[in-house]
Amino acid sequence: MHNLANLMRRLIFTSIHCFSFRGQADDPLTPKLTPKMLHTYAIGYVTAGKGLLKISGHATPVKSGDLFFLQPETMVEGYSDSRDPIQYSLILFSCMHLSKPIEGWSVKRPIFPLQGKLALVDDRSAVEGLIQQLLELSRHFRVQERHTIHYILSKLLLMMGKSRPEQQQTVGMDQVLAYMNENYQKDLQVSQLAEMAGFSLNHFTKTFKNQMGSTPTEYLLQQRITKAKQLLVSSMKAKRVAEQVGYKDEHYFSRVFKKAEGVAPTLYIKNKCHRIAALYYGLDDHLITLGYEPVAALSYTNRVSSTCTIPMLNAYSQQSSMLQGGHTNYDKLLRTKPDLILTSDRLERDELLNQIAPTAMLKHSNKYGQTLEQLAGLLGREQQAAAWISRYGERTEKLKERLKAHWGGQSVYFIRVSQNFYRVYGKSNQTGSLFYDDLGLSLPDRFPAHEWALDIQLNDLPLFNPQHIFLMADSTKGSKMRLQHLLQSEEWQSLDAVRRHHVYDASDLFFKALGPSGRMWAMNYAALKLGIIE
Repeated sequence: MHNLANLMRRLIFTSIHCFSFRGQADDPLTPKLTPKMLHTYAIGYVTAGKGLLKISGHATPVKSGDLFFLQPETMVEGYSDSRDPIQYSLILFSCMHLSKPIEGWSVKRPIFPLQGKLALVDDRSAVEGLIQQLLELSRHFRVQERHTIHYILSKLLLMMGKSRPEQQQTVGMDQVLAYMNENYQKDLQVSQLAEMAGFSLNHFTKTFKNQMGSTPTEYLLQQRITKAKQLLVSSMKAKRVAEQVGYKDEHYFSRVFKKAEGVAPTLYIKNKCHRIAALYYGLDDHLITLGYEPVAALSYTNRVSSTCTIPMLNAYSQQSSMLQGGHTNYDKLLRTKPDLILTSDRLERDELLNQIAPTAMLKHSNKYGQTLEQLAGLLGREQQAAAWISRYGERTEKLKERLKAHWGGQSVYFIRVSQNFYRVYGKSNQTGSLFYDDLGLSLPDRFPAHEWALDIQLNDLPLFNPQHIFLMADSTKGSKMRLQHLLQSEEWQSLDAVRRHHVYDASDLFFKALGPSGRMWAMNYAALKLGIIE
C-alpha cells in the first residue's frame, strides 16, 4: 500500500475508458472469441453472474464481486456461464509516472504492485460506488470533469492497494487451479485436490466441471498436452518431453498424446503444424522454399528506402498477414490462428508467443543453407532443403569463377546509412557471408577481420578504400539527410570505388540475404552490378 501511494503521487493519466458488459450464453467476456492482448492497464469488476477467465493462459473461475487488475501485455480470454450470464464493468486506462533521479526528470510506464484477481479487504460497496461514478462520468463526459475522473480512479487504485492477490487464500477453487497450473507434471490425485479446496470429492468434481467445462483429470491432461507441444517444437526428444510433463513411460505418453492430437508426438510438427507464422526476417522465405505458405511474417518495407521484387516471395506476402518489425502485434498474430510460430535466437525469448501457439526458436546462421537444414529437419522437408542447397552451391561456384576471370581479386564492402551511424559490415553477418564466402570477394586490407561491423565517421572512410561499394540507406528522414552529407563529402569523393563509378545501390539486399530465395537473388544482383552477368 505504501509503495502504491508513492507511485500515485507523480502519476499522469493519459487516457481512461469505461465500459459495462452483459454476457449471453457461452459468449466470451471479451468482444471476440479469440484471446485478446491488453495494451493498457485494466480494472475488471464482476457485478453479477459467473464465468471463466484465462489470464496469460492460467484459468480462474469468476463470480459476482470479483475484482481484477491487469497489466499491459497480458493475454486474456473468458467465457460467460450459460445459465448465469456474467455482467461486469471494465476500466481501461493508460498512464505515465514522473520521476526525478539525479540526472533529471524522466517519464516511464509504471509497474503497479497489483496483478490478477484481488481479494477485497474493505467495503465492497465502496468499490462498486467508485466504479459506478466512473461509468456515469464517462457516459456523459465533459472536459471540465476530467480531473474528477482522474481523482476517482486514483482513489479506486489506492483502495485496491489494500487488497491482496486471491491466490494467497488458503482454501477454494482458485487456489486449486493455481496449484494445478504450477504442478501439472506431478501425480496429482483428484481426492487430494478436493481436500485442498475444502470440498467433498463429488462436490469438487461437479463444481470443477461446471466452472471449467472439463473434469479435473481432463484439465490436467490439457495442461500436459499444451506444454508437451511447446517442448516438441524445441527439438527435445519425445522421451525427455514425456518426463518433463509428468509421464515416466514414453510409450504411454505417446498413446495419450496420439489420442488427444490424432498423431504421435514424433509426427506432431510434420503432420499437424500447417499454419506457421515467421517472426524473424527471412524465415518466411525459408518456409516458402520448403513448400509452406506462412500465415504471418515480418515486413521490413518501412525500414528500407527501396525494395526489389521477387515474384514468388511477393505473391506469398500478399496472401500472408504482414507484421511490422520492432514490436509484435499480438492481436494481428492471434487472428492468423497459427499452429506453430518460428522465431530466431537473435531475438529475446518472448513467453507471450507460447500462449498463442507452440514457438520454435531457431539458431541463426549466416552460412547459406544451415538455417534451412535446421527448419527442414523440424518440418520433415529435408529433400526440399537439399535440392535448394545443391542449386545454390552450383551457382556460387560458377559466379566465383566468372568474378576471378573478369576482375581477379577484388575488395568490396557494404555500408549502411542510418540517422545515427555510418556502418560498414564485416564478415560475420549475412552480407559478409554473401560477398566474402559465397562470391569470394575480400574486405579492404585495413578492415579489422574480427569485427562483424564497424561504425565509422566520415574521416575514417579513406582508411578502408575498397574497389567496390554496396550502399544502403534506411528510410527515415534523418537517414536520407545523413546520406546526402556522405555523398557530398570530400572523404567519400576521394574513394577509389566512387571515382571509378563502382558504387551500387544495395536496395533491400541486407534483408533479402537472410532467406534462401532472397539470398539467391542477392547473389545474382551483386553479380549483375559487378558486371559478370547480364
